[in-house]
Amino acid sequence: MRLESNFVQKQQQKQTMKLAMTQQLSQSIAMLQFTTADLTAFLEDKALENPLIEVVSGTDVSTDYNYTKRKNNTGADFDWLDQVPDTKTTLSEALKEQMSLMKLTPVQKIIVLYLIESLDEAGYLTADLNAVKEALLVSEAQVLEGLEILQSMEPAGVGARDARECILLQIDRTMAGPEIAYEVIRDYFTLFAEKKWKKISADMNVTLAEIQAVSDYIQTLSPKPGAEFESERVQYVTPDLILLQEGQTLQVSVAKQFQPELRFQEDYYKMMQATQEKDVAAFLKEKTGEFDWLMKGLEQRESTLKRVGKAIVAHQQAFFTQEGHHLEPLTLKDIAEELDVHESTVSRAVNGKYIETSGGVYELKYFFSSGIQKKTADPGEEGDVSSSTIKHYLKEMVEGEDKNKPLSDQKIVDLLAEKNIDVSRRAIAKYRTELKIPASSKRKRFD
Repeated sequence: MRLESNFVQKQQQKQTMKLAMTQQLSQSIAMLQFTTADLTAFLEDKALENPLIEVVSGTDVSTDYNYTKRKNNTGADFDWLDQVPDTKTTLSEALKEQMSLMKLTPVQKIIVLYLIESLDEAGYLTADLNAVKEALLVSEAQVLEGLEILQSMEPAGVGARDARECILLQIDRTMAGPEIAYEVIRDYFTLFAEKKWKKISADMNVTLAEIQAVSDYIQTLSPKPGAEFESERVQYVTPDLILLQEGQTLQVSVAKQFQPELRFQEDYYKMMQATQEKDVAAFLKEKTGEFDWLMKGLEQRESTLKRVGKAIVAHQQAFFTQEGHHLEPLTLKDIAEELDVHESTVSRAVNGKYIETSGGVYELKYFFSSGIQKKTADPGEEGDVSSSTIKHYLKEMVEGEDKNKPLSDQKIVDLLAEKNIDVSRRAIAKYRTELKIPASSKRKRFD
């Protein structure tokens, strides 16, 4: 019985230690995965629970996600007035202002205001007209009259109930397109959108070239008339790493100026320690231990980010040092094996983390691209070509193709084979979709 009791006691002790390690490991993993903003919020939550912790946020300067070139702000090019955001008029405000200049009856004003508040950001009417009639206790004719007033306002197309009506409103307003444009959209909108133009050509007794002219004209119209009033959400990111380049030499450093820091509240600690109470001493020991662990977690996070960043840059050195060079094939597994860490660690380190370079700001996961075998007559010259390189060739081919005879996916496969790149037609279709390039049948012109 005594042996059994000792065994149970040891088993319980082991479980307790495992639970403590799991909690620390879990928080350490979370700290690596956090973005800078999430990490700051996490530390500030810890500071609320621990009076010995003070969080100092990184410099309140963020980098625009669309940032393409580092600027030297010491010169005259930097204008502080450019940093003041524009105050944009909303679609609702613009329409109400136009309505105020119209001579409307009280009932018309109520209906139009209701319709304005029922528009989505693109300018489309989301409310059902019968529901409007019932909600305002007015007749169907009055609702239709209100809708007509709304659709007469700027921008043209506002108040439309679908894409077809939106385009028709704009055609009717501009009267600048081909004569058959209104009829084509009114009677053959679906066929036109699906580019089944031969049926339209036969039914209307017009040429494909005339329908092509309609298509060119429609491209000048806006499918979302309210989009210009949308308040632009400028997305900002904070770089975690900075790449400095001197000739062919690349140096990766942590962007500490943007990262949160922890400071130990020494004065508070000494004040509490002076009480010489046992409970206070135990409390201080616990909170000091938590501070020390958080500091180690931050150091580990910084070390891992820097190691991963340096490894990525080393693999993609040609991309940074040779103009026009494409990314080399690179996987999370490659970096994990090189650094002797788990692949999931690399994944956490690159997701949501950014590196600022002289050529732009990139998310670290941007530099990972699968490879496809490149075959040559000389086995010594064989190697992998990254998917980003293939996408570049694909985009280049489509941009330079004869639009009257656009390249099929199979033809693109054949052209890549001439470059010794073996890729399937299915892969080309996938890359084309990712690049938002329509199929050849949808790219064909009928000039």
